[in-house]
Amino acid sequence: MLIPLSPKEYALAGAVLGRAFQADPMWRATFSDPDTRPELLAAMFTGLTKATDAARGLAEATHGIDAVALWLPPGKDIGIWAMVKSGFALPRFVMSLPAPYRKRMMAVFRQLEERKKALMPDPHWYLSAIGVDPGRQGEGLGSTLVRSGIHRADADHTSIYLETQTEGNVGFYQYLGFEVLEQITAAGLDLPLWLMRRPPSPNSR
Repeated sequence: MLIPLSPKEYALAGAVLGRAFQADPMWRATFSDPDTRPELLAAMFTGLTKATDAARGLAEATHGIDAVALWLPPGKDIGIWAMVKSGFALPRFVMSLPAPYRKRMMAVFRQLEERKKALMPDPHWYLSAIGVDPGRQGEGLGSTLVRSGIHRADADHTSIYLETQTEGNVGFYQYLGFEVLEQITAAGLDLPLWLMRRPPSPNSR
């Protein structure tokens, strides 16, 4: 069973996503101090969850909030109005970072936004973040969240776009119908990123 998150649950969702990305290569390189990384990731994903809701996106979780996915529907993005509506949670987090962390993070974000615009000019669903609490990984919760998004996108006859920093996730997404559009190197980090798309199912209309 999947549930939409309420504002009082955004911090919990951010904590789940933060734990899920503790071992992620890109975030380990971006937030290099292991002592502060958990707190930083939780704050970042809490801000992203708030901004996603403010942009009229969807913050969805499994019952019990052991797995979370953040979606932006076609035509929506996290622009200035979403930032204002969310209380500038994400910009305030970015500006609170030490300069080296902030520089690395913003360089990658700019790169990903540029590639998304180039690769996906047509309306699409964007899966900006998905994570499963480490204690619940391997139970199919991530697949459940992705399949829910696939169902919505197919109902719209619309593609889905995502990025992954973990090579092991590429096969997982390919099994669900995604294809690799491009493999790039994260700006300033010398780490691979895979940019992926799932076209709508041929029989979705």
